[in-house]
Amino acid sequence: MTDHLRPTRRAVLRGLGVAMALPWMPSFAWAHGIRETSPREKRLLWCYVPNGIHMPDWSPGELGPLPQKLPWILSPLENHRARISLLSGLTCDKARANGDGPGDHARSTASFLTGVQARKDEGKIHLAISADQIAANAFAGQTRFSSLAFGTEGGGTAGQCDSGYACGYSNNISWASETSPTGKEINPQQIFDRLFRSGRRAGAAAELRRKQRISIMDFVLEDSKDLCRMLSAEDQAKLDEFQTGVRDLEQRILNSASHDVPEISDQQRPVRVPADRGEHIRSLADLTALAFQTNATRVVTLMFANEGSNRSHPECGVSGGHHQLSHHKNNPENIESIRTLNHFHVQQLAYLLDLFGSISEGEGSLLDSVQIQYGSAIRDGNRHDHHDLPILMVADGIEGTTPGEHTAHPVETPLANLHRSMLDSAGVACPLFGDATDFLGTSQ
Repeated sequence: MTDHLRPTRRAVLRGLGVAMALPWMPSFAWAHGIRETSPREKRLLWCYVPNGIHMPDWSPGELGPLPQKLPWILSPLENHRARISLLSGLTCDKARANGDGPGDHARSTASFLTGVQARKDEGKIHLAISADQIAANAFAGQTRFSSLAFGTEGGGTAGQCDSGYACGYSNNISWASETSPTGKEINPQQIFDRLFRSGRRAGAAAELRRKQRISIMDFVLEDSKDLCRMLSAEDQAKLDEFQTGVRDLEQRILNSASHDVPEISDQQRPVRVPADRGEHIRSLADLTALAFQTNATRVVTLMFANEGSNRSHPECGVSGGHHQLSHHKNNPENIESIRTLNHFHVQQLAYLLDLFGSISEGEGSLLDSVQIQYGSAIRDGNRHDHHDLPILMVADGIEGTTPGEHTAHPVETPLANLHRSMLDSAGVACPLFGDATDFLGTSQ
């Protein structure tokens, strides 16, 4: 038996240019003398949507238990209503101008996880470490990646993009330091290769898999056979389900990439991301689940789009630009389009929750161990409000939240208080940061 297959809490399959961590299985832990029925790791996921929300179709208005019929924008989450904490009253004060003039979109993403005011300084960047990176630093060394940042749109940090603010502010919510975003990845194929590459031959192996349409599972087949001899029947079935899921994800990523162009060499051929925004978000959700499931990381941020994005969404019947439509000026047709976009994004969140809930871990599912926050630092895109934000949580045990209910917090409660409560619930010691005043739910 090779060392990487000796009984531990987790195992790794290896092959040519491949190192594939496997999901948690009781057989590993029990063989190592650890009587666990579920994995111990807590995971954190922040999902950001831009340009605000049409609040009349988001908020149920009444506090307490969620109504029998969820607001239309949230209706795709019906199967998860018992897990949802819908929060009102939270504010991102540092997304306001506070004397710095226009540029609400740039300030919104800049302050969402930092609680710090971005400033116009000839395109220079000066911000602060974000909440996800506080967690990443606390978990450092426990996973292959301290954190991962995903999104559907790229964009650099240099130059000015929103009324004089550096472009990096609009394009990132995750910040490793005062001057550096963590580096957002948007290409599902490249993310997949990064999660499972190993050594100097990784690039060649990935290229071989793509050209010959060979699954990564074929490279680790021998290790997989050896491992099966160590597993219980239940864990053998779980391993088979995991491998089938990986093959399916590979195939969907390949199918969404560009078709071969004979007159362009392989070295020159670009690898594009899915043109369909829903497919792109779902692929990133699949990769997030895979990263959590294999303990590649415990911290992920997922931007459904950059702040101020003006991309159209023909996949849900919206031809106008998102940002332009968010300034609806009470035009009924524009309002209908923006609420449709909001509903479309929540449909992708529902896909993510369904996926996490379908992945078994011990006595529960992956969804049981992930704290998920979804929302925006802009309330109404037409007015650029930053108070009473559209924020929901899917998690248990976070102070100031109640699954299955709509809860209101005092006016001007900092959004950073919620981030701090999430970190505390995940076992991350977190002093006050940004504009946080306490934990969420604590007397102001």
